[in-house]
Parts: sequence; C-alpha cells; structure tokens
Amino acid sequence: MAHIDIHDTRLSNGLRVIICPDRTAPVVNVTVMYRVGSHDEHSGKTGLAHLFEHLMFDNAAPESEKQYDVYCTKAGGSNNAYTTFDYTAYHIDLPSHQIELGYWLEAERMRSFRITDHALQTQRSVVVEEINQNVFNQPYGIWRKAQQAIAYDARSSYSWDVYGSADDVSGVSMDDARGFFERFYHPSNAVLCVSGDVDVPQAIELAQKHYGDIGDSMEPIKRTVFDENYRRYGTHQVVADAVPMTAVYVSIHLPGFLHSELLDAEIASTILGSGRSSVLYRSLVSEKRIASTVGAFIDRRAHSSLLTMYAYASEEETSAEILVDAIYEAVRGLVLTEERRSAVVNRLKTNLAAELQKVNGVSDTVAWSTLFWNDPAYANTMLDRYTAIGMEPVQKIIEQCADPTKTVRLDVVPKSA
Repeated sequence: MAHIDIHDTRLSNGLRVIICPDRTAPVVNVTVMYRVGSHDEHSGKTGLAHLFEHLMFDNAAPESEKQYDVYCTKAGGSNNAYTTFDYTAYHIDLPSHQIELGYWLEAERMRSFRITDHALQTQRSVVVEEINQNVFNQPYGIWRKAQQAIAYDARSSYSWDVYGSADDVSGVSMDDARGFFERFYHPSNAVLCVSGDVDVPQAIELAQKHYGDIGDSMEPIKRTVFDENYRRYGTHQVVADAVPMTAVYVSIHLPGFLHSELLDAEIASTILGSGRSSVLYRSLVSEKRIASTVGAFIDRRAHSSLLTMYAYASEEETSAEILVDAIYEAVRGLVLTEERRSAVVNRLKTNLAAELQKVNGVSDTVAWSTLFWNDPAYANTMLDRYTAIGMEPVQKIIEQCADPTKTVRLDVVPKSA
C-alpha cells in the first residue's frame, strides 16, 4: 500500500483541513465529516441525525437550492452521504479541474441554516417511507432495530438504530432541526479532507476562501455519555415477521472502535463468518446443510461495538434452536492456527490497500481517524497494526462468541410459526 501523503492544518474557526495529494489520476474527492450520529440523540427525538443527512441537500444558498446533484452531475461528478451511530459523512468525487465546485457546495451547506418548512415536511416524509421500506416492509428488515433494543438498556442512545423511530421523525419541528444544526454543524465539529489530484497550497487556499469566514459555535458540545452498565448480556427475543425461513442473530459486546481489541475482533469475525472458507459456512452450510446464508460482522461504534453472527435456515423445518446450537458448536470446535490467523490478516490488509487506492476511501479513512483519533496518519499504521495481532486476543474473542451468558440473541421467525 502506498504511503498516504498528509498535510494537516486548522482554520481559525476550528475547521480541521487535511489534504492528501495523489497525482496519479485527474480526480479529486472532497469529504466533510461531522462528529454527530444517532448516539447524540435522545429518547423521543430519535432519527434526527439521519434526517439531517437528507436535509443537508436542501440546506444551500438560494442560487444552489436543490441543485447540489445538478451541479455535481453536470461537472462529471458523483456524491454520497451516510450516517452512523457516531458520525455523518458527505462525499463528492469530481474531475480535478472542478475541485472548487466541491468546496463551494459543501461550504454552503455548513454556512448557515436555510431549511424551509416545505423541505422539512418533504424530507420527513421521505425518511419515514425509507424506514417503512427498509425496516418494516423488507424481509428480515426488523432485526437490527430489535437487536439494539435487547443489546442495550433503554437509557442508552445505542438502544435504537440509526433510522430512529418513524413517529419521532414525523414529529421533528423546525426548532428541533435548527437546534440540531446549530449544535453540531459547525467548523470545530468537522473535518474537511481533500484527496487526489490536488496542489497542496491551492487546496489550503481554497479551504480558507470557502470556509474561513464560517462562524463557529460559541457553546461547547455536551456529548452523550455511555455507561458500560448499559450493555445487556444473555438476552433473547423472538420476533415474528413476514419471512419465509427462520433466521438467528447472535452478538457479543465489544469495546468502542478506538480500542485496539476491535482489530482483534475483525480477525475473529472474518474467521467465523466471511466467505466459503469461514467456520460458519463450512459447518452450517456445507456440512450440516441447515443454513442457506451465514456470516459475521462488526457493527462499529465509538463507545460500544457489537460482533454479530447470523444464520438463515435453508428449510422451514429448521428451528432457531437448531441454528443457534449449530453456531455455538461450530465456534467451540474452532481450533485457531497461526496459518489461519496469518491468512486472514493478509486478506484484511489486501482489502485495506484496495480501499485506500480510491480517493474517497482515503478521504473517508483519514477524516475518520482525524475526527476520533486526532491522528490523520493513522491509516499509514494500520497494516502494521494488523500484522502485530497475536493469537491469544483473537482466541479470547472467539471464546466469548460461544458463551450464551455473554451473547445477545435475536430470532426472526415466520409469522405463521
């Protein structure tokens, strides 16, 4: 993996500006990442962070109102945005000669609150429909919402998913939206990362030109505090849904993504459930033939993450108990070898290298590591961090996955069952 060339500065209003030049292709990415996600919400006001991702496409100067996608497309670019539990990111990829357009479009969204009543009403409806489509009307779509509720105490803002409640979203007022913007959408709570075919002095000059006069918040952000006692263990819930086969989701709690144990868990998760060579696939799909789909992944959060193993039954007669027992049996029977650990480490390093070949991958990784680690160069150390992971911490996580007293279990069963 090529070393990322990183230039780090901060504007007088608190905006962190990171420039990562790479002149190999005439493309550039402009990313603005804000430290705000669903973890910053409160019960009764859930879904605001994700709703605001939608609203920001309407939060623009009069001359560019509802024109973000039009300007981007006409310039030969593409854009994307996403919301997580702990941060929200906005990306735009452009031909390098259009770099200033990216600065301008993103700066106008940060500059001031310009949301209209019509825009708020429209986006509330759009998000509620998205929740209905992806959660309630999608087979197995309910599982993540249900999982959060049994994995965390209701006092924790990790106890709801990023979508939040459709009722809460429908009830968001203009005052709610304005207050959210003023609290979180300001320079000192964001990172601007520009990667690709850029001249560093020009890129910094453009940052000053477009962002330098944006005022910062005068009030420090009071972050939502996570208490480790909010984690719940040994919980089990059965949810009936319009699904053809039973599915089970078995999760363990992990530290937040700033903890080194998350890298250990990434190796464990890959060994357990990534691809046809994984432990779960070989046991439940190839050998026992009781599951059609299996996997494992990590839901990363700043303060408390989850590693989830899942299996979807291949036949109607296969019960949740059969699937869960098979998962535990497969995990308990796993003998971790240095050969297996090394193969997974090499695979993860290859995936990381591929991600950092893309300008938006560089921007996303560097912005995230700046926002949370205060270290833009963290990405340059990740390969070595993977290599340094030993057998013992990975084995410890695998053992947790086989302990029902440490896991959180959700069964999604057909409504007729």
